[in-house]
Amino acid sequence: MASIVNMQTRIARRLSNTSLRYWIIEFLRRQPKERQYRALVLRFIKDRTAALLLVEVGLQATAWVSVGAQIGDEVEVKVEEAHPRDDIIYLKEVVR
Repeated sequence: MASIVNMQTRIARRLSNTSLRYWIIEFLRRQPKERQYRALVLRFIKDRTAALLLVEVGLQATAWVSVGAQIGDEVEVKVEEAHPRDDIIYLKEVVR
């Protein structure tokens, strides 16, 4: 009985997380293209591709970052494309 409840709880949590991510990406899609967001570099995946945390909305995504960026640095990014149904978001660093 307990294992069934645990499994159902995990499924419900996963659905909730998926729904929340969908609506965050939809929110970002509806924002003006020129809007910039603060992002925190969490880790590097490959070369200059980094896992980022969009601070304002709490969404994790990936993007290329400038050479010299370190884990823990804050960068400015823009949303290039957002497709919530496909769970796709493309970010681009704003280089000053």
